[in-house]
Amino acid sequence: MKAESKLSRLLLVSPWFLLIFLVIPIIVILSLTLHLSFPLAGALPLLVNNICFTLLVACRLLRYLAGIGRGMRYGAGWRRPRGSVVTAKSVSDVRGQLTGAGYFLDADGSYGEKRDLGYFGTTVLYGGLFILLATGCWDNLRQFSGVLFDGVGSATKLSKVESYRLLNLGPLAAKSDSLPRLQIIKQYTPDYTFPKGATEISLISEDGKESRTILIPTDPVRYGPYDIYMTKLVFEPQIIIKSKDSRTLFDGFVKLDPLVQKRGPFSFYGLFVGAEVVGGVYYQPEKSLLKVVITRNDKRVVADMTFQVDQQVEKGDYILSCAKMGQWSEIHVVHRRHKFLLLLGGIVALIGLLMRIAIRPQRVWLEGTDGGCRLTVVGKETKSFLRIEG
Repeated sequence: MKAESKLSRLLLVSPWFLLIFLVIPIIVILSLTLHLSFPLAGALPLLVNNICFTLLVACRLLRYLAGIGRGMRYGAGWRRPRGSVVTAKSVSDVRGQLTGAGYFLDADGSYGEKRDLGYFGTTVLYGGLFILLATGCWDNLRQFSGVLFDGVGSATKLSKVESYRLLNLGPLAAKSDSLPRLQIIKQYTPDYTFPKGATEISLISEDGKESRTILIPTDPVRYGPYDIYMTKLVFEPQIIIKSKDSRTLFDGFVKLDPLVQKRGPFSFYGLFVGAEVVGGVYYQPEKSLLKVVITRNDKRVVADMTFQVDQQVEKGDYILSCAKMGQWSEIHVVHRRHKFLLLLGGIVALIGLLMRIAIRPQRVWLEGTDGGCRLTVVGKETKSFLRIEG
């Protein structure tokens, strides 16, 4: 029974046991930060970890809720300190003094405690954690998060899995049949009006109703339970690099992403790696100007060419050409999360934690001695009340 009591306190009381649920999140963070593959770094282990964490927090919350109405909340077996003092007062006198001050004593009178708001703070802490974790787990179970690259042209069915380059679906993800078709009408390259670019789109529902809007990076459009937003414009030129003897050194599409800060007139940049050459491509959309930097055997060559004007450019030992270029908008479609509940849970948990830190338990153990009483005390208020120093 004693072993069961220790196990119960480990699971339902000890704050240190909760640290075990930080292991997998730390592994996931390290995996993403270091770009390495670690065991248990996937989405499923993280979801299972969070669900188990939520269930344990729910059990702790129920335990603390059940104890709010009781006079004896902690019990004599919970965290008894080693130090003690002996007073000349008898055990019965100390018991009477404690009872008169509002302390609750156990059946044999060897232990007493006073109700404190810190216990309520712990209850509030677990309540907030439960709201936060349960909401997060529910959102992850129903997760729908897709990324697609689309350009001006025919409409794309957002309800089709094949439309997305990346798609994360939770085990309980709702069917995406309610998603519309998306057609890009116009793309705006970065300028004074749209510093990060923009995309004019048309959303076409199943019944043929059409609504037009302009997507600006990080400014989502709501469609039912989904958010649709643009993150950036992406260019993909097909760069062909040949040697003077017509050997192909590189032939492929290079993804050009927006630069955080312009490099001269160029606002987009991407890297490429070939069998014999490596390098980068800069792009200025306003003038369709490409600057290709080629590195081979520690020798660097820089060539400029204008898309759809220069058929090919000779530079050093190379012949360069750009056969075609894709211009895409990176569009994200995500099932909306319950951000208000997540924020509420975090605030409630923080309030509970501050209450628990600020308001400490008031507890005392009593043991009769020859001509006095041995006291083991927790809490400044109780020490002051019993006139115990230290």
